[in-house]
Amino acid sequence: MLNVLVVDDDHLVRTGFITIMPWSRHGLRVVGDVNNGEKALAFLRDNPVDLLITDLSMPVMSGIELMRQARRLLPRLRMVVLTFHHEFEYAQEAIRLGALDYITKVELEEDRMDEVLQRIVLRIAEDEQTSGAGSGPAADDFYEDPAALAASPWKGPVETGKKELQTLKEKWCSFDWMVDDERFALLLGEMLERRLTPERVEMLFEAAVSQWERILPELQPYMEMEGLHTWQQWTEWLKRLRLMVSESTQTLPYSSEVVNCIMKAQAHIRDHLEEELQMPQIARMVGMSRSYFSRCFHDISGFTFNDYIRDLRIGRAKALLVQTDKSVGWIAAQSGYPNVKYFSKVFRGATGLLPSLYRKEAKGQK
Repeated sequence: MLNVLVVDDDHLVRTGFITIMPWSRHGLRVVGDVNNGEKALAFLRDNPVDLLITDLSMPVMSGIELMRQARRLLPRLRMVVLTFHHEFEYAQEAIRLGALDYITKVELEEDRMDEVLQRIVLRIAEDEQTSGAGSGPAADDFYEDPAALAASPWKGPVETGKKELQTLKEKWCSFDWMVDDERFALLLGEMLERRLTPERVEMLFEAAVSQWERILPELQPYMEMEGLHTWQQWTEWLKRLRLMVSESTQTLPYSSEVVNCIMKAQAHIRDHLEEELQMPQIARMVGMSRSYFSRCFHDISGFTFNDYIRDLRIGRAKALLVQTDKSVGWIAAQSGYPNVKYFSKVFRGATGLLPSLYRKEAKGQK
């Protein structure tokens, strides 16, 4: 039998949940129930528990914070979230922190108790099969690079709030660290100081990759994150990306600041393709004169400013023609061409086909 601890600040909900669930039928046994996170941690210290089931919104200590501390206290503890208030955003955060699953009020109202417990027990079995005795890497396993640990001032868990995490994500979503050695070293140091969980690191770089791909699509094969489990592996991955960027720009007579400005301009263009885009305004936005911006843009991107925009707009138009049944006029506007006749002319010049014919051929229509 697996020992279960239930945590919920609502006594009636907690009692009802424990009473209606067919625990023993699935090899489970409730050995305790408490109404807040602090009491839960005290219980975990003094009693053997295999599975923690916790609500998220509680006084004294939130369910998310309880999960963090419980994971540090008992790395092998399995955890499930109780989302009686449909806090799906927080439930997903809990999953990233290591929760095996979450139980919703709807499932209980629909008399699916057996199904819920069967699913949880199956998840536990799968977790044991894939991770052996443990339920995931501990922080010291993740930050396993001895040199990095020696250089880090971390002496214990460092809490990172949503605002701090968002700021850190924005720093990585930028491009200056790719071309600035000092900036890169500072960001690596900040990551070590923050001591993020592997789940949070993956979330952060998933967001960053979505930004990098927009500006550096040619490097997409190097952005694959499969198989990255330790901080040392993530660091090597980042270094490879920097190397690829360096190789593509090393022959250019421009500083890292200039390269970063051009990348910012490219990001702005991609985000505003449907709008009117003029070189003087974008040059001013990144703090460069028009003539210098024009030369740098061509040397760094390999395209003139106008050709770069045209190719992106035609690429968007091609995708919309194939993926939607919208009118050519609508697609022209979404691609930055309010005049449909001019759009058709430019599109034909780039592809050799009018938009309507391109759509038919792309979709294999006769």
